[in-house]
Amino acid sequence: MRGEVKVESRTDVPGRFKKGSRLRCDDVGELVVASVRGTADVPIVRFDGRTTREDAERLRGKRLRVSRADARRAAKGAYLWADLLGLHAETPEGQPLGDVREVLRAGETDVLVIRPVSGADLLVPAIASVVREVDVAAGRVVIVPQETFE
Repeated sequence: MRGEVKVESRTDVPGRFKKGSRLRCDDVGELVVASVRGTADVPIVRFDGRTTREDAERLRGKRLRVSRADARRAAKGAYLWADLLGLHAETPEGQPLGDVREVLRAGETDVLVIRPVSGADLLVPAIASVVREVDVAAGRVVIVPQETFE
């Protein structure tokens, strides 16, 4: 009614939608949060300069994004999903497993989807006992296949 939009939040960063936050919106450009109400799971946001129902309608179905720099600051030493895509997965012995093609959220644990050269995709839980090393600069991730656990 007043230019507010209900946001389907996919962030795990508390306070992502707070007054003054800058977000990029597909096909619109930068938006600045003017106010927020509702819950953390489904915030209701109004952006600066957007005060009418028509303004809100123009944002329907659009994706909101933060800059890579803001995402890195919020990650605090963790890896961004975008950093993992395309990495070559291998065992600790150097045996190639394939490339990381997707990252899925499965409850509390992220899952790496590894596409081998041939065969079905491998689904690998992104937990320390399985993903032993991530070297973004070298373009690789070292994975201990679950079948080798005793």
